[in-house]
Amino acid sequence: MNKREAKKFEKLLLAEQQRLINGIRKIEESNLYESGKDNNSADITAYAEVGTDNFERETALNIASGESDWLREIDDALNRINEGTYGVCEGCNKEIPKKRLEVFPSARFCVECQSKLERDGVL
Repeated sequence: MNKREAKKFEKLLLAEQQRLINGIRKIEESNLYESGKDNNSADITAYAEVGTDNFERETALNIASGESDWLREIDDALNRINEGTYGVCEGCNKEIPKKRLEVFPSARFCVECQSKLERDGVL
């Protein structure tokens, strides 16, 4: 991969990284605000609302957790760009096709190795 192509993918990864950071920040801020709500009412509706709020909060935190995992993948891809190993399959050491990287810029494996990993659990 030449430097111009690496810069293009770095730009894609940085944009996705910023989008994820902003999304995680919004989820965290929303949950901080929501957790401060006053739910001292003793009627059954208040309990149902608390349950719904807790479910929504748990769902939001699960999404944030998934986005945090994705953020780590992006950080790893950016490190691979800096090290000069970006775009090389970690399974077979062949070049990952540019089309795959355009769709999935943090890809570590070519399609063949990724399929084998998903199917067999090992390379």
